[in-house]
Amino acid sequence: MRRAWIVLCIAGAAVGCGKSTEAGDGGDTDGGGVDSAIDSARPDSARPDGGRDSDVPPGCGTIGQECCDGDACTEGACIAGFCVDCGDSGQPCCDGACDVGICVDDICAEPPSCGALGDACCPDGSCVEGACNGDTCVDCGGGGETCCPDGSCSDGFACDEDVCVSCGGPGETCCERGTCEGGGCCVGGTCTGEGSTCPRIGEMCMDGSCGGCGALGEDCCGGVLCTAGDAVCVGGTCATCGGGGDACCPGASCDDGFACDEGVCVTCGGPGEACCPGDSCDGGFACDEGLCRACGDTGEVCCPGSSCGDGCCDPGENRCVSEGSDCGLGVCGGDGSCAVCGTAGRECCPGDECGGGGCCVGGSCLPSGTETASGVCLAGEIETCGGADEACCADNTCDDGGCCVAGTCIEAGETCGMVTTCMDGSCESAGFSCGGEGQQCCFVAGSGRFCTAPGTECAGFGIGTCAAVEDCGGDSEVCCPGQSCDAGGCCVDGVCAGDGESCGEDLGTCNDGGCLGGACGRIGGECCPEGIGCSESFSRCLGGLCQPCAGEGEVCCDGACNAPFLCQPRPGPDLCVAP
Repeated sequence: MRRAWIVLCIAGAAVGCGKSTEAGDGGDTDGGGVDSAIDSARPDSARPDGGRDSDVPPGCGTIGQECCDGDACTEGACIAGFCVDCGDSGQPCCDGACDVGICVDDICAEPPSCGALGDACCPDGSCVEGACNGDTCVDCGGGGETCCPDGSCSDGFACDEDVCVSCGGPGETCCERGTCEGGGCCVGGTCTGEGSTCPRIGEMCMDGSCGGCGALGEDCCGGVLCTAGDAVCVGGTCATCGGGGDACCPGASCDDGFACDEGVCVTCGGPGEACCPGDSCDGGFACDEGLCRACGDTGEVCCPGSSCGDGCCDPGENRCVSEGSDCGLGVCGGDGSCAVCGTAGRECCPGDECGGGGCCVGGSCLPSGTETASGVCLAGEIETCGGADEACCADNTCDDGGCCVAGTCIEAGETCGMVTTCMDGSCESAGFSCGGEGQQCCFVAGSGRFCTAPGTECAGFGIGTCAAVEDCGGDSEVCCPGQSCDAGGCCVDGVCAGDGESCGEDLGTCNDGGCLGGACGRIGGECCPEGIGCSESFSRCLGGLCQPCAGEGEVCCDGACNAPFLCQPRPGPDLCVAP
């Protein structure tokens, strides 16, 4: 994670990123980055001391030589007039490509934790490569593909309802900045071919002009419309657009290095300047509320790819936090990731704390309602279970034919309530019985419906019927209540995919509860695409992030809560509360 920040800082050397600090050296190094790479590669005659080694070959275009024709190299990349090595991590990109990692701000960086092609989009919805489509970063700009983040498409295509379509020909959408092929005219967003009549204007289109109006220097058609490309109506006359201080071109576009701000093209990308199209900034800076700001240090906005120099990128705030600080739903670890703690199946938080009424056992959090070697976890405490007036053990189990009534074991022969008696696991009276397998579910005000016999659960609508607990949680088995799966499995459409197994087409492999190799569906991370949402046990998708569910004070998991908590309907997501 630290190395990714150093790479981004190198990319910003030319725009004032300044000094960079290598991990562990305890000091600053001046003149690093691309400039130092040039100094080490250029011939001595080009160095400040004016010396020359006898073995430096004449000519241009190879590593260490000047670029040919100003910017051409037969080896490497042309940087500041000299050919330097490219393509490796920390080196300049080779024509936008890298042998190692990906190209970020013209520097090869290791792939980020999010935002690469095929990976989940970063928490802010951005991608380092391509565009975010359905929570996944995909190629953009080509015909039929998603428009790129700045609304652009490849040459010959234009963005129409976020899809790149063919443009410029007669009857097609106007290309970027209102241009049409062969002297055509852009009228109402559609190209009229040269020699054809401009719709609604009634004059013939010739060289971008509709009968003497709409071309550069001519009056605006109808006082508002320019029909030639790269023109905009200013004070009734069609004028050039897109340059610094000029009016924005159609589609709120400007020349490279400028962004449209309240109808005027302004410089963009530098510190304190407006963000460039696609919310991009120069190296070492990131877009924050419309302005480019320094990124990567504690308290600053996260750099592209959700990276930080030291510490972690808090996904909820998109801010860099220091190691040991609260981060998302957990704590920032030494590896630069926000390690979620305190949720079911995860490590206990400092002080052996677990959320949602869970219990810390052996360094991991067990959800409330889970049986342990010494009892059952209930609302944060391990209680003995199974005996008379004790908590029920797992699966409604009570000793010696007792009945599990609203979470408490009733001894056989004792009353379940005012009119029923516990008999062999079910509550019975003359002409009535409930709680046993095949019987109707019992009901107690304030506790909801339940079953009393071991190995049963209440199923169906209304009062429901007690049925044998179905095998669940294993690979290809149905998900258990709380959409939980065994041993790091993933719950996908109600069925468990085992750890290391496929989550389904376009969803990659299940890894420790997350699909796409663990990139989505885990608590604290992004929800998975394709309507899957969250795949980790006891998690639910809220606001684009996977949040814990089924514990006390947490949202219900598909209407279920861990014992002894009940799902309480309320405006917004239902909530698990104490009985």
